[in-house]
Amino acid sequence: MNESNFQQNTGKPNDEIDIFEFCSRMWDAFAKFISGVKNLFFESVIFLIRKSLWIAFFALAGMILGFAYYSLRKPYYVSSLEGTSGGVNNTVVIDHINKLSPMVSKPEVLARTLNLSLEEAKQIRYIKAFYGIDINRDGVADFVDEKKSFSAKDTAQRRVPSVFYVKVALYDEDILPKLRASLLQYIDDNVFIQTLFDIDFRQKKELILELDKEIAKLDTIHLLAINQRANVELQNRVFVMGGEPEIRLFYADILSLFTQKQALRKSLDISDRPVVIVQDFTPSLLEEKTSIFYIFWLGLAMAFVGLVCSILWQYRKILWKLIVEEQK
Repeated sequence: MNESNFQQNTGKPNDEIDIFEFCSRMWDAFAKFISGVKNLFFESVIFLIRKSLWIAFFALAGMILGFAYYSLRKPYYVSSLEGTSGGVNNTVVIDHINKLSPMVSKPEVLARTLNLSLEEAKQIRYIKAFYGIDINRDGVADFVDEKKSFSAKDTAQRRVPSVFYVKVALYDEDILPKLRASLLQYIDDNVFIQTLFDIDFRQKKELILELDKEIAKLDTIHLLAINQRANVELQNRVFVMGGEPEIRLFYADILSLFTQKQALRKSLDISDRPVVIVQDFTPSLLEEKTSIFYIFWLGLAMAFVGLVCSILWQYRKILWKLIVEEQK
């Protein structure tokens, strides 16, 4: 067997050459990619330097606009409320409140809906309701989902079903007390919410009556058991009741039913209307962003506009030619 036949049979030298060639090509492609990125970067820098006057001019105009907007804008005040609903899923209440948001742009509609004057309705910047989000599963809201970041697929988060949050922004903080009363009345006037609350209220009263009956029955049985135990002790023998080795007393059962009754009573005493305020509207705070915020972001936005305008101006003849040809 000669050397060529040996190489053909084993295939090892050819394999090594193929792997070396593959790695060499991969390295060349990577080097070309790095070179292309580097060239693109330098060309972009050179292009931006050439267009720096456009960008600087528009950025300066944006900064001036940002400062002017900051100086002329109307300040507004923010307040929030935490509440819970009796006998009604909080989702229903949140959806009902959020229906007011589109009305803010139509003050006359908002005024009729909330029974406010037109001038009072115009002082409302926004009204929004949110869920509380629990991330450590202790049943307490860790943050309010104002940015609507909740995802049902995220098992680390869950909505807290027992509370909801309302946030309002007002140009005139003096209308907050009237807005609060109008907002609660708006919820109470919802037929569906009021019906669910009435059903829940009635069912809790009926359940309390049934618990009273069951507690009375257990009291009677309990007294009989005590008397029977006393008789057994007097007769110095063991009394077997229901197959058990000793007489059963009903302390635990009576206390359990009584605890349930107290919980229902507490619920009825707390919630005499569909919505219960857990934390009333906080003192309104001025929602104010610094002048730097408006100057920076408007300056950045206008700088981008300047870049786009400079590109359009540079290629204006080509674009105009394309437009003319398209029209023809």
